[in-house]
Amino acid sequence: GASRALIAITLDLEMARNFPRWEDTHWDYEKGNLNDEAKRYSVEAARRVKARGGVIHFFVVGRVFEQENVDWLKELVQAGHPVGNHTYDHVYVLAKKPEEIQYRFARAPWLIEGKTPAEVIRENIRLTTAAMKSRLGIEPAGFRTPGGFADGLHGRPDVQQMLLDLGFKWVSCKYPAHPYGETGKEPTAEVLDGIVKAQAAAQPFVYPTGLTEVPMSP
Repeated sequence: GASRALIAITLDLEMARNFPRWEDTHWDYEKGNLNDEAKRYSVEAARRVKARGGVIHFFVVGRVFEQENVDWLKELVQAGHPVGNHTYDHVYVLAKKPEEIQYRFARAPWLIEGKTPAEVIRENIRLTTAAMKSRLGIEPAGFRTPGGFADGLHGRPDVQQMLLDLGFKWVSCKYPAHPYGETGKEPTAEVLDGIVKAQAAAQPFVYPTGLTEVPMSP
């Protein structure tokens, strides 16, 4: 009935930094070049959720489509799990300077020479859609920004319009601010209460441009 909560389980298909050691940042430069462990984790998570009658909504970083084998991703699609676009290189979609776009381009600026940040970001998103069509035969199921923003895309109608122009009807980018507590320590009651309170600010809405926002849960 109407009183039932609507819950989406989502997973971004990307490499997390700090592995295998906390001080490691290597994966910031190769976010979409998933290793075998990350792929196995994703497939197993999907299997467990499906066994309980649900699906995971994945968002994929496009660089993984350069790998020789994407059968594991095809299996996820065939099992009914939707897959959305998460940019090609895990770029910061609000970037206004070239060096803000992604670590890879800060290290190798010649890759984006002569292009504005907006052009680089647009192409990064477009390429992922093209790769999904080519390797999986599907259109992306929505778009999630790398990183979450407390204000979503408010104040950035240019980014909203770019996503609409690229064919997206909805975006998942708003992540409400809440207390985090200390790294490596159990969250306090204050932190947990703050997360619950932030949930009220994580409800779907429509931007003035017509783009729908489906926030990330705190």
